Amino acid sequence: MAESFMLSGPVLVFFAYLSGRRRLTAIGWSYAVAIWVSLWAIASLVRVWPTLATGHITPIIIAITNVIAASSAWDSRLWLREHPHVQPYRYYLWWSLFWASLIGIAGAHNLGLAWLMVEFSTLTSGALIIEVGDRQALEAAWKYILIASVGLILGLIGIVFLYASLKYQNIGWSTLNYTNLHANFYRIAPIVRTVATLFVVCGFGTKAGLVPFHTWLPDAHSKAPSPVSGLLSGVLLGLALFTVRRFVAAVPTARGVWMSGDHLLTAFGTLSVVVGSLALFVQRDIKRLLAYSSVEQIGLIAIALGIGTPASVTVALLQFALHGVIKSGLFYGAGHLSIQYQTNRLNKITGLLTRSPGLAIAWALGVLALAGLPPLGLAYSEWLIFRQLWQHHAYLVVAVAALSLTLTFAALTYHLIRTLWQDIDADPAAAEFGQEVG
Repeated sequence: MAESFMLSGPVLVFFAYLSGRRRLTAIGWSYAVAIWVSLWAIASLVRVWPTLATGHITPIIIAITNVIAASSAWDSRLWLREHPHVQPYRYYLWWSLFWASLIGIAGAHNLGLAWLMVEFSTLTSGALIIEVGDRQALEAAWKYILIASVGLILGLIGIVFLYASLKYQNIGWSTLNYTNLHANFYRIAPIVRTVATLFVVCGFGTKAGLVPFHTWLPDAHSKAPSPVSGLLSGVLLGLALFTVRRFVAAVPTARGVWMSGDHLLTAFGTLSVVVGSLALFVQRDIKRLLAYSSVEQIGLIAIALGIGTPASVTVALLQFALHGVIKSGLFYGAGHLSIQYQTNRLNKITGLLTRSPGLAIAWALGVLALAGLPPLGLAYSEWLIFRQLWQHHAYLVVAVAALSLTLTFAALTYHLIRTLWQDIDADPAAAEFGQEVG
């Protein structure tokens, strides 16, 4: 019931849009949405406190989603002012539906419903990317919708296998409730459980941006409106992974099977951490840099979820929350930097400390937090992930992840130093750019 209550928030925004779009100016509408989403975020935080002692993580996930959605709503006001060619009413129509899909994923207690909400999030966020209005955004949206939908079709095949194995129950949609799946998983043939697990993990892993299913992510996140990039990276990727965790917990594979859900999460997560960290060195676009950082960070969450203990899931939740707050803020900042410098090119976004000291300090804190510099938040959650891995004797994963995080720190620090201090006149191309826009 609590999840239904939270879902009513974006639904009310949607219907308010339909009934009141002609009564409010674009500025008034943006203020109204931002204030409403903020109130909804506060309400979700209030509802979290009574559940903390119970160990239920769904209210916490919904609260995290609403808090980041509120920040996205406020940043949308600024983004729309910087992009006057985008229609605010159409933007907020799709934005409210995207927000609804995120809460739907977070609160879904049914695997089939979760699949529908994830697919709905693909369509609504894809529409928001198209709203940018240029050809590159259209291509990125098309690639995103196509690859994510193909991946989700794989997930649907796995879901169909499970449903077919339990259709004798004759309880319809409720067959796919996580509680029902867990109560009857032993009635499903081990080979069917294993194959279904492979399809579901790969399907939802595509939407989570796990390597090697991540090819849509850099383009979509870099071309989306910055407030939408914050939701995509800070919320949606993690929600897809927690959906996988719920499935793996409900339908465990037979003991000794190497292709179990936990093993797949750990393997894909480790691969994502490695690829994401290496890719950071060669990025030339500020939002693509953040997108590949998301690949690396989502890999860490997958590793924590792959351990499969209550403690590791709690650590994954902490990593999800901290990464969501930090990464969404950085995407918002990247959007404003792109407007200020009239480019997304990292080699042209230089001298920020001289040009805008306040923004430079905020950007530096965000990047250093993302890089895992102690005592900032991600350093603590990443340490807890390593501790869980060590306690479960996953020494190879510890070594690979530690090396990858060291590379991540080096890459992000390198880009940060160039952004803050490199003189724009030191780069001929950047100097030419400065003359053009100055």
